[in-house]
Amino acid sequence: MKNKIMTYLFMFILFSFMILSFIFKDNLVSVSERRKLATFPNFSWQAILDNSYFSELNSYLVDQFPFRNSFRKIKAIFASSILKQKESHGVLEKAGYLFQIDASINEKSVSYFLQKINGVNREYLKNQNIYFAMIPDKNYYLTDDSIPKLDYLKLENELKENLDHNIKWIDLKNNLSLDSYYLTDIHWKQESLEPVLKCLQENMKLDNTTFPTKEYIYSNFYGALYSRGSFHVSVDSLTYLTNNTIQNANVYNYEKKENQVVYNPDYLKHMDSYDVFLSGATPLLTITNKEATTDRKLILFRDSFGSSIAPLIIENYQKITMIDLRYIGSKYLASINDIDFTDNSDVLFLYSVPIINNSFTLK
Repeated sequence: MKNKIMTYLFMFILFSFMILSFIFKDNLVSVSERRKLATFPNFSWQAILDNSYFSELNSYLVDQFPFRNSFRKIKAIFASSILKQKESHGVLEKAGYLFQIDASINEKSVSYFLQKINGVNREYLKNQNIYFAMIPDKNYYLTDDSIPKLDYLKLENELKENLDHNIKWIDLKNNLSLDSYYLTDIHWKQESLEPVLKCLQENMKLDNTTFPTKEYIYSNFYGALYSRGSFHVSVDSLTYLTNNTIQNANVYNYEKKENQVVYNPDYLKHMDSYDVFLSGATPLLTITNKEATTDRKLILFRDSFGSSIAPLIIENYQKITMIDLRYIGSKYLASINDIDFTDNSDVLFLYSVPIINNSFTLK
């Protein structure tokens, strides 16, 4: 009798969830996991015979399971609070922050990175003002040794000693803190970058500008580290700052061959909300300041951290050309007419520690 009751109860729960799965509208993406979710499979006899239909159906039922996000949160709470789990898929939790484990310097990667930067400098840059700034990962700002972190000062000295001598070093590390970074993501927060902006302006001999105060806040930001680890941590808020110069600037994306805006709020609902800054990763784009009172230009070699700092320096330049060597090979730069390697351009290499220590993505 007891077994029958348990069987009926199980069947009732199973069919209830199946009915609910058809009532609720399917989700196309999981923002917290930063991936597309499985959709209901198309039926064909071939798919039945090769078993792919049932495999896809299983993926669909798992991904579209009713109240799936709630169960994921319960699992995360159980793992962190009950099992005291601190590490998951290369991610650690400490004091409400998620950290990527990157505990040692990859010497081959650093050597390759220096080869790429010095190669661009020698091939294309002559009489420009050339600068390099390294963005620490947030592990650097932990005050204890509870989470592994690489020897940042050793990496800094290695870069300083081996970068070409005409490249001026800009030290950013004292202008940031742990609070400057998102809880669930590797990136810095734009609203925390006023000290960084002032540091760049001072070292690059730029005019001081008023830090933008008009802000838009998106309160449901799940960063890249959140999707990799099963942790119960607070959801981030993502803030982007603007003013008239930023709003009136013209952004041209050479990959998509279209004009864009500096901030596109539509991206806040995409898998990576950080793409609200300049519409995400792209090989080459230019930002033209329609209100410029200077003829100075900037060529910014950057990774994704550059997407949120670039809007803040638009006022200092007539034109900013942003190049991401992860998506365009340096050997092709000479063939692009719109990249203006003239004496009137400043050049800034702005790269984060995660890219420097994993630089084989650079082309």
